[in-house]
Amino acid sequence: MGRVDHPQTNGKIEKFFEVFEKKVRFFSSIEEFMTWYNEVRPHGAFDLSKLETPIQMFYKKMEDRTVLADPEALTRGEMV
Repeated sequence: MGRVDHPQTNGKIEKFFEVFEKKVRFFSSIEEFMTWYNEVRPHGAFDLSKLETPIQMFYKKMEDRTVLADPEALTRGEMV
């Protein structure tokens, strides 16, 4: 989802669909693609030497908040 009247957000959405169109054929389902997109592939906007994924970056921004689940549990498939 993108914010209204916010061109940067629109660019992020366009980039997502560019990656989707190039890579979706390599996955057996959209859910499998989304898992790869959010939990496996390194986030391109940040330091690639750290190899942080989008889901790791999302939870990193929430460090000062109370988190209801261990973010690493999401990649292990566990429920906390």
